[in-house]
Amino acid sequence: MNIVVVDDEERIRLGLCKLIEQAGEEYRIIGAFGSGQELLDQLDHLNPDFVLTDIKMPQMTGLQLIAKVKKLGKNIKFAVLSGFNDFEFARESLRQGAEDYLLKPVNLDELIRLLAKVNSKVKQERSRSRLESGDLISLLLYADEKQLPSYVVEDVCGTLDQLPLFLHHYAVLLLTTSPELDEVRLERFMADWLRERMIITGEGGRRIILIAIHDSDHAETVRELAVILLQRMPAFTRAKVGFSSIFRGSSWLTNAYSEAFSAYQHAWYNTEPRWCSGAVSRVAPVDHLLRLTHIVGKELLPALQMNDFALAQTAFDSWLQEAAAQRICWKELQEACFGIRALIAEELKKRSVQLAYGQVNMPIDPEASENWEAFAQSMRTGMEEISALLGSARSDNRAIDKVKSYIQQHFTEELELQRLADIVYLTPSYLSKLFKTETGETITDYMISVRIEAAKQLLRQEQGLKTYMVGERVGYADPAYFTKVFKKMTGLTPKEYRDKVR
Repeated sequence: MNIVVVDDEERIRLGLCKLIEQAGEEYRIIGAFGSGQELLDQLDHLNPDFVLTDIKMPQMTGLQLIAKVKKLGKNIKFAVLSGFNDFEFARESLRQGAEDYLLKPVNLDELIRLLAKVNSKVKQERSRSRLESGDLISLLLYADEKQLPSYVVEDVCGTLDQLPLFLHHYAVLLLTTSPELDEVRLERFMADWLRERMIITGEGGRRIILIAIHDSDHAETVRELAVILLQRMPAFTRAKVGFSSIFRGSSWLTNAYSEAFSAYQHAWYNTEPRWCSGAVSRVAPVDHLLRLTHIVGKELLPALQMNDFALAQTAFDSWLQEAAAQRICWKELQEACFGIRALIAEELKKRSVQLAYGQVNMPIDPEASENWEAFAQSMRTGMEEISALLGSARSDNRAIDKVKSYIQQHFTEELELQRLADIVYLTPSYLSKLFKTETGETITDYMISVRIEAAKQLLRQEQGLKTYMVGERVGYADPAYFTKVFKKMTGLTPKEYRDKVR
């Protein structure tokens, strides 16, 4: 809780500050003033939660100070210091909204009791206010603009503009950390920032930090705050921050968030464990996007089609390097990755490669990865898995070709499935399934077609051979079975076929 002490007597003022510091670490003295006017002059920069003021002071009494602060619309808690003869003044201060009063000389136990009481109220109100304000801010940021009526937007902005944060300038910081840091810990890192702020958990677990920017701040204040926040995190924490430029009024909040989100995506590409980026234009030039398309169409895909997987990996690495160099936004990156995956899927389909669920992990959503390095590595792994699948498909094709060639050379023999499987070092069941998948017919059907083609050739060229002898030469010892199979395949008996082609 941020506390200010106001008393015209320096001895009492300094003594109160020491007592408050002794009361506990959660109580922070952010200002000590000799008059109410001095506090009013600094009020916008301090934003205290609680003011402990003397009730009787020259020029401006404690009661007058309370009234002026209330008139400014500030939600600040007050307590007054009074002597034994000031009871009426103390009672009037309670009517004006003061939390309590303390009698001089101040007792430490009484002070601790008062601080605990006020701190409890401040925490409750802050929590309630953040929940309500956070919901309204989330509504502005994430609701579909087309479905959100304009009068709702106006009402939400009207409510938010009453908050101290939106009365002046502000900026948006978008933060992710790994491991994740909770809101309480983040608040601790910003405890000495004497400015209004709010932390909201946004999409993807990212922390949205809205922070007030004072008139006395300079152009690099937002960047400095982002850097300080990163520096205060534990040594093992990895973090990325994107920050917006400076805005005023809640109606500009979506613009501020959009800038911060764009800047965050830019920081996401950086390989440093902690990095922050500010709001600048992130639109990739058309020629650079065309370069990415060219690499895919003219280098990557042809290499895959030629089964040159080393060249394909080189082309893919070039694509990744180009994407990283341009730091294209997530939307463009996602579309590009989707295009690559679609082309690869088509190539796999052409080769009749069936993918089991989860067999290949090639991500297309950058948001799912902590940073570019992790995303790119997942993409590389996916490409390696795809190359292995295509290579396996090529090996399978070679196995089928070898079996076909063997059948063509030995079709007159009795060929058992085990014998064929041994030739290509596969199990009979796998070979049978693979052959059917690759050719669309069974091994038995293929063997029959080879035998019948050979029989047709003999019937055309060897007119002196009896039909049963033709059957024997192509592997059918039973003439009746040969005639039956031949007619099934050609629609004619061997004799009818010979007469037809004679």
